[in-house]
Amino acid sequence: MRNTGIAVALAVLAVVVPAVVLAQAPDAFLAQIDAEQYLPPGNNEPGFDWPSDRKGRAREEFVYIGVTPTFLKAGPDLAADLAEGSGKCALQSNTLYKASAKPGFEGEHMIVQLAEPLPGCQFSRGYIYMTHVSSSSAGGACEFPRTVRAFLDTLAFAEGTRERYNYIFTFVAFNTYSDHPRRRICAGKLCSTAAGRYQFLSKTWDPLASELGLGDFTPPNQDKAAVEIIRRSGAYNYVLKSSVYENFAAALGKLNGTWASLPGSPYGQPTHSTAELWKVYKAALAKY
Repeated sequence: MRNTGIAVALAVLAVVVPAVVLAQAPDAFLAQIDAEQYLPPGNNEPGFDWPSDRKGRAREEFVYIGVTPTFLKAGPDLAADLAEGSGKCALQSNTLYKASAKPGFEGEHMIVQLAEPLPGCQFSRGYIYMTHVSSSSAGGACEFPRTVRAFLDTLAFAEGTRERYNYIFTFVAFNTYSDHPRRRICAGKLCSTAAGRYQFLSKTWDPLASELGLGDFTPPNQDKAAVEIIRRSGAYNYVLKSSVYENFAAALGKLNGTWASLPGSPYGQPTHSTAELWKVYKAALAKY
């Protein structure tokens, strides 16, 4: 009776699951592991001194274009595919443009409603590549000291995202920042929900977002969460003074339990050397 039951169960399983999948099960399924990411508990470690609350005061909305001239685009299409005036309008480098609303985010773009129309432009609300915006009233990394910005750039290099805030593990892109994508992707034996510029796991993001009052997954909130992890890890003052090599190396050592790409990380994933990341950091610092 016992053997008959087993035979029936195996027959049903063979119908539901192809034999090749069953044969691969030990390697393809049982050996898969989920990525880990240490989130330090809340504490009183020193951190970034955030600007005072601006409630009750008039807010000036703006975007400041960096060293690369760019376009306000009517849609997210490539600028080369859009017509001048009706599809794209030129924005000058090193120029501040006033906005009538707080800039938003979509994919690799910032969405901006200009307060005044551009000369010869048929629209005033459009898309600007985030990488071409030096700062904006939306906040985020542009609020931090240059050493902190350069260190964040270095983290993003190590995690493979560089300037992209909309990457999921394995470089799958997402478009909306309403929430963490919460998409579990497997590559080889490793499965991960990592997303954003700093590759937050969903189980890391959720308590951070709750404790910091972050209502969405927009780039400024990703920056805030990354700096909070740095603070909780006791690394902020090292990062603040990271233009000194010893401080830079000390910061990496305090953060390699959170970011698996940093030297000395315990998770067994590929890591970058301190020497390599120091070169990346110095190049990033020179930009600010």
